[in-house]
Amino acid sequence: MACSDFPRRIGSPSFALEVDVIATVLDLLRSGWGAVVASGEVDGTSTEPEIAGRLVREMRAEKKRRGIPSFRIEEEVGTRSSPDVPKPEGRIDVEVIYSFDENEYFGIECKRVSGRRSRELARKYVVEGVARFVTGKYSPGHPWGAMVGFVIDGRTQDSVSLVSGELRQRRKETLWEGACVREERFGAFDHLYRTVHRQAQCSSRISLLHLFLRLN
Repeated sequence: MACSDFPRRIGSPSFALEVDVIATVLDLLRSGWGAVVASGEVDGTSTEPEIAGRLVREMRAEKKRRGIPSFRIEEEVGTRSSPDVPKPEGRIDVEVIYSFDENEYFGIECKRVSGRRSRELARKYVVEGVARFVTGKYSPGHPWGAMVGFVIDGRTQDSVSLVSGELRQRRKETLWEGACVREERFGAFDHLYRTVHRQAQCSSRISLLHLFLRLN
């Protein structure tokens, strides 16, 4: 069974609902991030799992405060490119499941990024993040997914430039179509972008949101 056999729309046939679901998740993420930074529990030396774990905790707390019963926020979830694969091929950082069907989720992968001269973190963002959506290891057949960049040195715009440069350099292997554009339909975010990629062995495309969050 190919990845195209997974559900091809997120949430509902209604595009308006799809936008509402993603906008709500991003707003929970933004509120949760504010709590993470305010807590002082993580800094630029913290690992990506440590930062992502605290973010999930705060997102769940914010979801509870708002009384949103329909979302389940899961972390470190095993993923498959096809239902026929016997065991998980990877683990995505966050899945927000919004229906009784566990395949209906909004997938979020997190990476540390930096605006300093080293491109290694930008390379990992693309090779160990974006590329896993492209291969269908994450969110197979889904029209939307998200990458979150934890900016560990406060240099957000420089981090965006390094990541976009790495994406351009690896355009063929990430099956990137079009350009990296600012995304505004889900609310006002300082650094939210969108790229579109073909998913390998699928007849569909996935739009990836890229949200950069400053740690300090």
